[in-house]
Amino acid sequence: MQSDIATKLKDILNNMTQEEFDKEWSEITALQLEGPTLTEAIEFFALMKNRMGKFEMVSNTPTTFEGNENYSQAA
Repeated sequence: MQSDIATKLKDILNNMTQEEFDKEWSEITALQLEGPTLTEAIEFFALMKNRMGKFEMVSNTPTTFEGNENYSQAA
């Protein structure tokens, strides 16, 4: 199950040219914003888990392949 935000982002990216993406990305990097480190993010979600009860991350990515398929097909 994808969130509404993930679905909207996927639609935007699917309908955007590479030139538009590059322009948007350069504008974002020019802001020089810095997010949390991976460790900080994990610590945050661990704290939230303790406060909110069960927290589960779900992935729709297949973990096994059969037949002639290979890892490049997973992308």
